[in-house]
Amino acid sequence: MNPMNIFRISVLVVLVVLVFLQYLNAGLGLIAGLIYALTLGNPFRDHTQKWAGFLLKASVVGLGFGLDLQTLWSTTQNGIWLTISTIFFALFAGLLLGRLLGVQGKLSMLISTGTAICGGSAIAAMSPTISAKQEQTVIAISIVFILNGIALYVFPLIGNYLELTQQQFGLWAALGIHDTSSVVGASALYGEEALKIATTTKLARALWIIPLVVGASVYLNRTQQQHNKAKVSLPYFIFLFILAAAVTTFVPAAEAVTPSLVFLAKIGLVLSLLFMGAGITKKLLKTLDVRPMIQAVILWLMISSGSLVAILYG
Repeated sequence: MNPMNIFRISVLVVLVVLVFLQYLNAGLGLIAGLIYALTLGNPFRDHTQKWAGFLLKASVVGLGFGLDLQTLWSTTQNGIWLTISTIFFALFAGLLLGRLLGVQGKLSMLISTGTAICGGSAIAAMSPTISAKQEQTVIAISIVFILNGIALYVFPLIGNYLELTQQQFGLWAALGIHDTSSVVGASALYGEEALKIATTTKLARALWIIPLVVGASVYLNRTQQQHNKAKVSLPYFIFLFILAAAVTTFVPAAEAVTPSLVFLAKIGLVLSLLFMGAGITKKLLKTLDVRPMIQAVILWLMISSGSLVAILYG
């Protein structure tokens, strides 16, 4: 192994240790990973990307041990109609914007889906269903990732400036931020109650991946043979999150370990963001086109500002 790779490994190990020592929070973890990738280069990109996805799902499940089913149900019910209206508006407005800007149809659909539901997870689920090209999927996920990174810092600042309550911010983060990782990261920076509300609302929103994928398949008139070939990725970790909350509710003995599991889940979240940041490359940034970026930004501003107004005055 050459000296440069030894140095890269050493820096990455130091960053991981800083996460465990809680010197890096969700926002700093993302930035640290991004700086690491763009300055030193990440020779372990395939591994860090794989671990990022696993840690995110495991962390979300772990956060479920900090909730009970009654809280989960009441939180989901409070924002259900706003969630549904936001999803349908995002899909309609996103596709309309894409057509006006001349964005490729499938790429426009991926961006709209990612904004409407849950970022990269929704894009990954929709991509094989509409037979999107790999580069279209990469572009859509990259744009969503960039906007997620911005939201991670901007949302808490706006929330504090407007003096949003924990409940208001949690609901707004779940509706206005694309990806689960940044929703959890931003709400964790804002407060414990906001974290609980944001996580449950976001995961309830993510369940809409299932009818959306099925609906898209029917709409595009895919044959049964083509449909069988499509590898649709559904968010099964959401059901494990609900199961974790059920354990907390019905197994009193679990109280001895659930605080530790929630703590490890928060550490895992920061690690996943660190590894996500480390997955960005200069080459990937150069492939981003202006038009889909404009579509994504306008749509994101419409959804985030509209949901905020609805929460404040609705």
